[in-house]
Amino acid sequence: MMVDPQESAAELVALINTALEDRQGPEAAARAYRAMVELSALAHADPRSQSGAAPEHHGAEQPSPAFSAYHRLLWRLHVHPERLHDPLRAWLASAGYDAEEATIPLPAVDPTLDQDGFIALICAEHEARSGLRHPMSAHLFEGDPPEFAELAIYLRHHWHRSRLFYRELADFSLGRELAAASVIFRNLYDEGGGEQTPKAHPFLLQKLLLHLGIPCGFADEPELPQALAYLSNRIRCSRRANPAWGLAVLFSLEYGTPTTHGNIYRLLRHFEVPEEFCEFHRLHMSADVEHARELVDLIRERVLSAEDRAIFIASLRHHRALGRRYFDAIWREIQATREP
Repeated sequence: MMVDPQESAAELVALINTALEDRQGPEAAARAYRAMVELSALAHADPRSQSGAAPEHHGAEQPSPAFSAYHRLLWRLHVHPERLHDPLRAWLASAGYDAEEATIPLPAVDPTLDQDGFIALICAEHEARSGLRHPMSAHLFEGDPPEFAELAIYLRHHWHRSRLFYRELADFSLGRELAAASVIFRNLYDEGGGEQTPKAHPFLLQKLLLHLGIPCGFADEPELPQALAYLSNRIRCSRRANPAWGLAVLFSLEYGTPTTHGNIYRLLRHFEVPEEFCEFHRLHMSADVEHARELVDLIRERVLSAEDRAIFIASLRHHRALGRRYFDAIWREIQATREP
């Protein structure tokens, strides 16, 4: 199925949406699967979408139309509330995953590394690509405090990055053997507030954002294609059969967050936000230290082969590259508030 690239994205999306309508048969589903493969390949042919993109591509303001269309469709496949067509949506999403992963390079990993050496390597990989090194983070968290409106933009996107983390944990736990799943269950138990529903982490964050007057609905759809790409990649990795994909993303999310949450907490207190509304960030300053330690232990036990190590590093780099592009887009949004 080859179509004019100028028109293909919209046509492919329409074909896939048709297959999701009620009473569409297996032939429509098969056409949609092929369309999803082509749409993903078209989206990720753009150098700006690839893990190995040159640095000058990282700040590119507008992803290709195919990239934007693919990731908006993929997001809706992931979060659609209707359950009847869940198996079809998951099958179509998997077609996109395969085409996307074909563009993610697997690095060579030193085969002589023992497990301590591998842990040191992944910590260094994360630190080198940490969002705390981004100019936006330097502006928000270093030197003079930012304007509150700038922090509000950051927190609105923070809602998108945080509110569905519990679903990623649940997805990742499926198919894992009990010993590994139990580690994720403990994290999920904390994420859900333990035995106190109002203490569920998304509810705590929502409590803060409502106090600040920042939009924070659970059905919100991120506006930025960079946000959709970053978030959908997290979901893709949590669902893949090889746990190295998901472990890399979970490690990156938990390992770096205590410092980030501490920075946000200090800014909230600078703006005299009452302690009762700061609980989400105050809690994560310490809780994620334990979650990261447990994940490191799991990585020591499960990421052993050369292939798994290569997938882990590739997943970590891809996750951080997408996070960098997302931060680029948020940074442009913040900078626009300061233009005459």
